[in-house]
Amino acid sequence: MDIVKILQDILECRKVLIREWFADKFSKFPAVLTSSVDVRCAKYKVAPIDTNFFPAGYNNLGESGKRKAETFLLKRLSQYTNGKVLIIIEGHTRNKKYIDSVIVLRDMLCNVGFDTEVGGCYLLENLVVESSKNGALNVQKLVNNSGKISTETGFTPDVIILNNDLTSGIPEVLKGDLLQDVMPSRYLGWFNRRKSGYFDIYARIAEEFCNEFDIDPWLITALFSHCDNVDFVKGEGIERIASGVEDLLSKIREKFVLYNISETPYVFIKADNGTYGMGIVSVCSGEDVLKLNKKDRNKMRCVKERNPIRSVILQEGIPTNEMFGNNVAEPILYYISEDLACYLCRYNGARSCFENLNVPGCGFADMEFSVPQEKKCILDVVGKLAILASAMEGAEILRHASNTLNHE
Repeated sequence: MDIVKILQDILECRKVLIREWFADKFSKFPAVLTSSVDVRCAKYKVAPIDTNFFPAGYNNLGESGKRKAETFLLKRLSQYTNGKVLIIIEGHTRNKKYIDSVIVLRDMLCNVGFDTEVGGCYLLENLVVESSKNGALNVQKLVNNSGKISTETGFTPDVIILNNDLTSGIPEVLKGDLLQDVMPSRYLGWFNRRKSGYFDIYARIAEEFCNEFDIDPWLITALFSHCDNVDFVKGEGIERIASGVEDLLSKIREKFVLYNISETPYVFIKADNGTYGMGIVSVCSGEDVLKLNKKDRNKMRCVKERNPIRSVILQEGIPTNEMFGNNVAEPILYYISEDLACYLCRYNGARSCFENLNVPGCGFADMEFSVPQEKKCILDVVGKLAILASAMEGAEILRHASNTLNHE
């Protein structure tokens, strides 16, 4: 039985009703300006495994994807037409591939009429940084003048696009009440997000969707749980993680029996506040957790900018059946608001279908014209559910931030 084919047929038959369902939801929960969704496609399920509000990788979009993204940016930023845009970027300006991405994002905005500059939060002076393609990017020091953000050279934007995931918190220059809109919000940085919180919302909205359209939610959801107060280096909370892994494996096995799946279940342990593929190990049993070697424990010491890992998400491992040439691969969907701009894939010739592909050595390719239409059907629905969940998560985070500020 081809489970994914059956799922595709169901979604194709109900596509008009599905479109109406999403339109109603997004009218209540507007999507965040920029996001990307990592998806794993197995023979038996298709599910998001990560959603990022501040994606890099725009340099990997093909011409079609760039043109779509430009159209969607113009639509989403219509109230600022022909205005000034400031992109605030990450601090790792020595990463030339990241600079490539920023240049493409800047150029897409310029191409649709926005006067666009780039700034960094911790600069002592303006910089010129190199891309991998012998290009150069001017990155300007920022100034906060009573809530109005500008560059030191006097460029004052109408709107700020944040392309910095703020793992370490809101930088001093962006603190306080700001007079310009910031998209995505400062409060959606990883200092304030948790993967487990996001996937809890995704699981709820996926279940609602599946109840509406008679689908088993497991087919489009990675099962998960989480553990707080852990320290892999000191060995704190390891037994609880091992127990959680066993509980999750038991639930996966129940589904494997139901669908007659012969795969060996496994679990990814991920930093709950992580990005960039950091802080991830995979295990096949609770015993594997207890026997993690020093190298794997050190992987779980900290995430970007040496922020310690104190909470982890345990996520059902989904073996990818996607290939790019001779390399195992996985789709990445790029969105502007709720509009899908591009289908990319991440591929890695040094990894197996069971492993995390987001490690040094991975490559990217635009798959816009290579993904079969029937596969696009299911990717579109799963991706849109992931974006809807992120919109709901964003609304929840901003509501909490507003309540906190009002009580300070």
